[in-house]
Amino acid sequence: MPRLRKREWIIALVAVIFTLTIGIPTGMALADPGASTDPAVNNECDDILGTGTPEYMYCSWMAKTPKDALDVVRFWARNDGEKLKEAVPYPGPVLFCMDKTNKGPGMQDCADKDQVLCKYDHSAGKYVCKDTSGNITKPPAKACQGGEFDCSGGGGSSGTPTTTSGETTSGETTSGASPTPTGATQNQTDPDAQTVNDPNAQTQTDPQTQADPDGRQAPQVETSDAPQTQESVAPDPSASGDAPQPDASTQPQPDASTQPAPSATPKASKAPLAAPDDATGKAAATAVKLGMRVWIESELAPAWTAGKEQFDAAVASMAAQASRPGVVGVKFAQDLGYWGFKNAGDVRKFVKDASAALRAAMPAGKQLAVDVVVPEMGCGVSEPCQAALRAKYPLISRANVEKYVLTGDVDHVNVSSGLFASEYAKYKITQDKALRNQWIAVRARGWDTRVHVGAREVGLAHSGQNKLTAAQAEAAAKLRVDLPLQAGVQTVMLWTHRQEWDGATWRILDQGLTANTMWKALQARKGLGRLSVTFDASDPEKGVTQDLTKLAEVFDEVYIHSQ
Repeated sequence: MPRLRKREWIIALVAVIFTLTIGIPTGMALADPGASTDPAVNNECDDILGTGTPEYMYCSWMAKTPKDALDVVRFWARNDGEKLKEAVPYPGPVLFCMDKTNKGPGMQDCADKDQVLCKYDHSAGKYVCKDTSGNITKPPAKACQGGEFDCSGGGGSSGTPTTTSGETTSGETTSGASPTPTGATQNQTDPDAQTVNDPNAQTQTDPQTQADPDGRQAPQVETSDAPQTQESVAPDPSASGDAPQPDASTQPQPDASTQPAPSATPKASKAPLAAPDDATGKAAATAVKLGMRVWIESELAPAWTAGKEQFDAAVASMAAQASRPGVVGVKFAQDLGYWGFKNAGDVRKFVKDASAALRAAMPAGKQLAVDVVVPEMGCGVSEPCQAALRAKYPLISRANVEKYVLTGDVDHVNVSSGLFASEYAKYKITQDKALRNQWIAVRARGWDTRVHVGAREVGLAHSGQNKLTAAQAEAAAKLRVDLPLQAGVQTVMLWTHRQEWDGATWRILDQGLTANTMWKALQARKGLGRLSVTFDASDPEKGVTQDLTKLAEVFDEVYIHSQ
């Protein structure tokens, strides 16, 4: 098919250009002219890692940002993104289980003989599926409804196969969501499987004092030295020991001592789900019309803890919201394990139950997301820092979080950053260095081969009027947007469009949807198509349509809070 071949060479061209501008190790052609000419020497990385650590090469790749990277972005964004519209991502593999008794999400409890792996064949223009013996076979019946899969079973036609019940999908992309990296299957037959090496670190600068919005007793968020002018900088809400809460409503605190007993797989209704016409539903419909990818977000942990009746009702509500065409999926947990639970076993069970229930209730192909925070990943190679944070926050240790989210129960994981600056400061780790440590660790540990990885950034919102200079705003965007993207995350989700917290209103824009220096810095990154924002339809600045229309100037994706 000529069109597909054209896309292939465009994709290749994009990859080459971005490799030349971003991915070349800093010891090579794009290095600072004043740096050492010895390619084996990388002082920035040697300072905190040393060449013997597994994260060293990632540190090398991420040490510099070429000055012409923005010109490349503008080139691809020219003429309303004409070139980017053709350069679609290479579709990742999709894994199915054909066993009708398999009740778990993803590939859990699925025997090898029942597994079907489908890979995209550009010459055929469809996914072609094979069994574990390598023989071409048919995918589940539901996969054949959209015409994206070869359902002939190798017979040369695309007829619909006989119905197979109990099928599940794992990581299937929809509605413009970033695909699973090529070759990264999601067959996690061992839910406790762990791969990977210990994370380490690197540095950069942070020009902005940052808010800490998460948890009942969230740690202070601080920043390292930054270029300053005589203009005043927005006040730091963490100075009081508290921080803004990024959910649209006060975060509920369930009693985790109660043993939950929800149904892991509630029976889905036979009737088609009707997308609600409430404030959330109207906002979702508006965002879809504006061309934005849409996620529905809510917190399922309180309902899960309350028992089956409330849990089933909450799942049904989220599934109905997700049924609207153009909605990518749902996010059902914020900073998973950081609040509301007393042991790792309950967190793990909650994720499994929520995943199974949502997958059973939602239309096929919708994705599941959670937010996580892993304090020790900001420590780099400081073993005392790692040990202290593991002891203080045992439910969100790296080992536990990986058990929660890298075992097939979720498709997309947003990693929060900037929440433990005061903890890192005890070990002389600056905020900018902690951010770099985290993203190097996520990349080096291969999270992106197991799930879609996003960033959740809380440090760019402000209360009152934004007082950053243009230089300060650009430096903040480089650290909190560009750095995660260089680390390979699919999207950077920013908290928040507008939210009341502790008597103040927090925003990215200024009051009345007025642009500011930070907004202009973000607008320069519109061409990346990787920015998302949280939005509460019940509390817009001017109105749902006006607000979302403004947000679409910068953001290609929106997380809409569901009450």
